[in-house]
Amino acid sequence: TFQYILRKKIDTNGVKTSEPLCETYSLTKYPEVLQKKVTLLKHFRNYLIEQQNKSEDADEIATSKIVKPNKKNNNIELTYLKKWVRTKHAILFRLSNDTVQIVFYDQTEILLTSDSQYATYVDKSRGRKTYFLTDETVGTHTEMAK
Repeated sequence: TFQYILRKKIDTNGVKTSEPLCETYSLTKYPEVLQKKVTLLKHFRNYLIEQQNKSEDADEIATSKIVKPNKKNNNIELTYLKKWVRTKHAILFRLSNDTVQIVFYDQTEILLTSDSQYATYVDKSRGRKTYFLTDETVGTHTEMAK
């Protein structure tokens, strides 16, 4: 299954806002208008599975790591991709919870939390360490300084 989020534009007394509208579909049953998006989703899913299998964690099946969304006040709170940009050194992602993820082409990553308190570094061997941003180690960490 996947969730499709449509930004519903609202004009209240001249003030324009957008409200996300969330619908859940399966990869086999969805509105025809979503055909191209589902095709892209399937290609992207297959690409991620291939990348996972190429990593040192090849014994884990990527599709088994499905995270179930939290339910709060009968609304599903799902973190989703809001914006992304590709540079010559990395791909940057901004998520709906304001977390920023930077995936470098050398297979390292940095995640910055939305509260600006933590940075998580993932090294080439997929080791993960989380630091307080006020920690002096962050500024002197040779891999993170790149």
